[in-house]
Amino acid sequence: MNTLKDKREGFIYEKEVRERDFGPLNVINKFKALGWEAARQCYDRDDKNLFVDEIQEWMATLRCPPYNKPSQMKLFGIVNDIEVEMSFDTLRRVARFDSKPANKYMFPSLDDLYFKPEDHPRWNSMLEALFLPRTTHGTLYRKKMKIEAKLLLVICLHNVIPRRGDKVEVRYPEVPILYTLLHGAPLFPYRNSVLNNVWISGNSVGRKIIPHYRLITALLKMYGAIGSDDRGAVKRHKPFDLKRLGVGWKYQESERYHKLKSEGQRWRALKADARYHKLKSEGQRWRALKADARPLRPGEADEPDSGEEP
Repeated sequence: MNTLKDKREGFIYEKEVRERDFGPLNVINKFKALGWEAARQCYDRDDKNLFVDEIQEWMATLRCPPYNKPSQMKLFGIVNDIEVEMSFDTLRRVARFDSKPANKYMFPSLDDLYFKPEDHPRWNSMLEALFLPRTTHGTLYRKKMKIEAKLLLVICLHNVIPRRGDKVEVRYPEVPILYTLLHGAPLFPYRNSVLNNVWISGNSVGRKIIPHYRLITALLKMYGAIGSDDRGAVKRHKPFDLKRLGVGWKYQESERYHKLKSEGQRWRALKADARYHKLKSEGQRWRALKADARPLRPGEADEPDSGEEP
């Protein structure tokens, strides 16, 4: 963290993924299919405070005792003389992570998930599922992703596979996560990813990022290392907003549809109020009926799904 001008720059904050916005785009169902629905939440109602010193103290004192199988992995850190444990058990006390039956989950190796995912026998199949045809040779670029995968990546970079920095390329460890979300298989525990993300970040040179800030904060509060009356620095935590997905995205909404465009793609989704969200992405479009879209009246034609929208 010392290499950053402001130590807060290294914190990766989870953002809430709201049902009313992302349900019509099928994002919520993707997380539910894996039992990861809790990963789209933010674990407590504190959306104004940033506990910089407490989180850094916990990360600086992290230790990981030996374990025999991945589900036994535990991390321990000390804050205000209180030892705080992050493990499968304590994470489950924060939120109902991994809601599918335990025997349905498998544990990928660290090579398959983090260090050498490109050596996995299904690597080429994963790339074909995520990227447009004939775009996977050499560097993997976000602008070449299929629009659904690209939208999931925006969310995952905060809530599942946190990182900061480069906004142009797709990194190899992001590929198996996105493939799993798109296809609902293979099932592996979200908690396993959290523990490894935190441990790997804590042991990286310079510790340039601290992932899962709001989840760590919830753990510290659960143990009493942060009191209910404690106040940190002021930080407004905002949910994901279809209108502010970042560079390369354009959002429009009509009466019935969400419409997204992001570098060649568009998407329209029906809103909860029977109007449409519309997403656009340079070359690809996605239109989804809003969750609250009103029913069409007898004889009324729906909006055209034009390649000129939005």
